Amino acid sequence: MSASEMERYSWEQVLLHWISAAVILWVLVSGFYVAYAEVDEAIRTWVGWVNVSATTLYIPIFVLRCVVRAFKPVPASIDRNPLGRLAAHVAHQALYWLTAVVLLSGVLMMDHAIDVFGWWQIPGPAFDAVWHARWFTLHIASCFALAAVVLLHIAAVCLHQWRGHAIVRRMWL
Repeated sequence: MSASEMERYSWEQVLLHWISAAVILWVLVSGFYVAYAEVDEAIRTWVGWVNVSATTLYIPIFVLRCVVRAFKPVPASIDRNPLGRLAAHVAHQALYWLTAVVLLSGVLMMDHAIDVFGWWQIPGPAFDAVWHARWFTLHIASCFALAAVVLLHIAAVCLHQWRGHAIVRRMWL
């Protein structure tokens, strides 16, 4: 692989990144909106149904993204500062781990069947109410943490772009 090819991510990495970004941003923004804004119960119910359906479909995509991440090389860091590289590495690890926790706790907190866009249903896990509440608490906490790291990630991309590093180009087809 040539040096110029390693300046960008592979098409698989790019596609999985943007699918992930779309799903994660949608469910975080819409989920926090219906949780903390005054909205009609029908909208709250619809957003919950869409979010559960979308994230259920996203789980195998996320697993594939983790596999691709493990086996595909990534471009060299643009940051020449070892501390900056470490911070970027920790933030990217946090994005993956928090996404995994959000997805897992989202499934485990369900106290009813998971309806996937009306196409099929997956039985909910058989826990008592105490365990459902614990998984729900973990889910909410991990959603807040994921939102914080996503905002940090977006801010870092903006900062790099502002400093003249064409970082978005690396994650584009």
